[in-house]
Amino acid sequence: MKRLGLRVLVGSVLAISVAACANTGQTQGELATPDDSVLALLNKGITQLDVNINTVSKRMNDVQQTSAGTDPALQELQALDLSGWQLQQQQWVLQRNHLVLTRDTLQQVQMNREGKSQVLAQWQQHRSQYVKAMDNLRQQRHQLESKHLAAEARLIERRLQ
Repeated sequence: MKRLGLRVLVGSVLAISVAACANTGQTQGELATPDDSVLALLNKGITQLDVNINTVSKRMNDVQQTSAGTDPALQELQALDLSGWQLQQQQWVLQRNHLVLTRDTLQQVQMNREGKSQVLAQWQQHRSQYVKAMDNLRQQRHQLESKHLAAEARLIERRLQ
């Protein structure tokens, strides 16, 4: 009987909390603007990238803590794995910074609609640099993956001989 009462109490508190949170965003009759939806998506992406960046840092630490022993092929694979995680982290940091700049730019324009064309030109210039940087990271990733596949093949072939 105590369990049922506790479940009801927890369920009630949870329902009230959810209802309270749902009502804190906007008052009745107030509709979300398209800009708010875009900002919400940008914030969600920034948060997810922050989580990814922290997670990849932990994975890089795990790779560094794992001993590859004295086998040069395993050492090479471990170094390539670490390089891959570092490259992934660079990509996520670049993406996060791009989203932060985009979000901040949209907020700036929301607060002051004057000078919109100048802000747009600056953002387009940033976007162009961002696309080039992402392409560069993709090329580096492709080269690294090719090296990793070749090192794996050498290791497996050596073990099978």
